[in-house]
Amino acid sequence: MNDQMKKDITEFQGLQQQLQFVMLQKQQVQIQLAEIEKASEEAVKCSGKFYRYVGSVILPKEKEQLEKELKDEKESLELRKTVLSKQEDRLKERGEALRKKFEDYEKKGAFSLGGEGANVG
Repeated sequence: MNDQMKKDITEFQGLQQQLQFVMLQKQQVQIQLAEIEKASEEAVKCSGKFYRYVGSVILPKEKEQLEKELKDEKESLELRKTVLSKQEDRLKERGEALRKKFEDYEKKGAFSLGGEGANVG
């Protein structure tokens, strides 16, 4: 195996780790979005006193203030989700390009993708 192949394998392994991290972050953002959606729905339905956690303290909130905060948080999380999705797509594209490169290496007889640890895609 030559130096370029080793470099490509190292890059691919790094891409896999980055992709897992980005997908985990995206999943966490989706959970937060679902929680904010549910809180927003409840805030619209209800009247009376509202309370919100700020760190480890619960503070009273006016309904309008709470609704605005939830809306702002939702917009911020949706933007974050969009950024993570684009990052995920770029990582997948680069991983696919490397996978094709590995297939070319295999066709040239440089190394085999078969056997243990063969799942590169």
